[in-house]
Amino acid sequence: MGRYFFISGCVVAVLHLAELTSSEALAQLVALLAAHQTVFLASGLLGALALVCASLLFGGIGFFNILYIMAKVVNGLAQLLLCAMSLASLLFWFDNPGVNLWLEAGGTLSVVLYAWLYGAAFSLRIFDFNYPIKDVLLSYSVLPFACMAVFWLGGFVL
Repeated sequence: MGRYFFISGCVVAVLHLAELTSSEALAQLVALLAAHQTVFLASGLLGALALVCASLLFGGIGFFNILYIMAKVVNGLAQLLLCAMSLASLLFWFDNPGVNLWLEAGGTLSVVLYAWLYGAAFSLRIFDFNYPIKDVLLSYSVLPFACMAVFWLGGFVL
């Protein structure tokens, strides 16, 4: 999780150096998510379901290599995007008080990302019974609640 927060922090630093304000980035993100909400939901949920079904099918046949690599990539990408979304949510909250990315614009995206994360984690569990599924799912499922706790505590400090 640390490397994903580091990568997300580097992206935030690059965007800050490019002089892109958080309200401009938030407006672009909200417009993108609103315009493609149905596409994100349909492709995300069907893709996660297809990944799990294909893993069960190919796990039974014995073709582990291709889907194991694909599940690892999807798992890593979902973890990276969830960390980026958490960092962006904190940045937007403290730069524009009252703007919560998880609730306002990120509901659709977070459902899709969690579907991909859970689907990829269960696929990796099919291929490798030693995969720490509880640790990964618990640590990334806590991210929105950790952001909400920071928002709540930030209200007392600010």
